[in-house]
Amino acid sequence: MTSGVGMLVEHRNFSMVEFPARVLTIGSADPAAGGQPPHEVELDAFALGDRCVSAADFHAFLRDAPADVDHTMIDCIDPGFVVHRADGFRLRPGCADYPMIQISFWASAAYCNWLSRTEGLRPVYDIGARGADLDRDGYRLPTEAEWEAACLAGRRDGTDVDPDSWNCADAGPTVVKLRAGETLAGNFLPGHGAPVPVGSLPPDAAGLYEMLGNLREWCQDRYGAYSPDRQRNPSGAARGAFRVVRGGSFIDPADSLGPANRLAAYEDTKCEVYGFRVALPR
Repeated sequence: MTSGVGMLVEHRNFSMVEFPARVLTIGSADPAAGGQPPHEVELDAFALGDRCVSAADFHAFLRDAPADVDHTMIDCIDPGFVVHRADGFRLRPGCADYPMIQISFWASAAYCNWLSRTEGLRPVYDIGARGADLDRDGYRLPTEAEWEAACLAGRRDGTDVDPDSWNCADAGPTVVKLRAGETLAGNFLPGHGAPVPVGSLPPDAAGLYEMLGNLREWCQDRYGAYSPDRQRNPSGAARGAFRVVRGGSFIDPADSLGPANRLAAYEDTKCEVYGFRVALPR
C-alpha cells in the first residue's frame, strides 16, 4: 500500500496507483489559478500512472505500431528524445528514462489505445473522428478532476514548494543537475530549463512522481468554464479544440504550480513542455 491511498500495480516502466471513489471540492478561489469557482465533484474509482510516460515507453509503441501516428501528432525535431529517420523512429542514446515530449493530445491518445490493445481492453479513442468513449475500460488520459484529486491526495500535509524536489523555473541545484541539458540528452543545452527523468524526484504522499513541475500534462477535458454545481465524473466542455493541461513545467515559476492550477492548450500542440500520464477507470 502507498500511504493508505492505494495499491501499486506494476506495469511496464510505470505503475498504476489506485484511488477510491470519493466526493471532494476542486478548483480555487484564486483567479490566477484559472479554476474558479471551487465546486464539488463525485468521482468513481480510478487508477493513475505513477509517472509520466517515458520516451522508452512511447518508443515501444512507435516500433510496434508506427502507422498510428504521423508528423501532425509527434515532433521529432530537436530537442526530442525520439527522432524519425528513413528506417523509422529511433530512441536517442541516453534518453530512455526522460519523459516523452513534443507530442499532441492525439498522439498521447494513440498511445493509450495501443496500451489498451496490448492488454485486451477496449480502446477509448477514435483518432480519425477525434472522439472518445469514456465508458470503455481502456487506458485514457485522466480527467482534470481525477488529476486534481490525485494531486491533492499526494499533498495531504500541505507542504510548500521544495526547490530540491520540483523541476520548475525556481529549481534548486539538486534538481538542476538531473536535467537533460546536463548530459545534452536530446540536444537540450546545459544551463537551460529541461525535463528530468521520470521518477527521479521524490514521490508525493500518494506515490506519484513529478505531478507538479517537469511537464505540463495533457488531461482528457476540453477546456471550459467551471460550473458551481456539484458534478459526477465531469469531463470538460462538450466541444472545442483546446484541452486542459495540469501540473506546470520546468519553465514555469513555482508560484504558478498547484493542484488547482489549470491552463488551456491547443490539442495539436507539440512542445518540449508537454507530456502525459495514463489513467484507467475502476
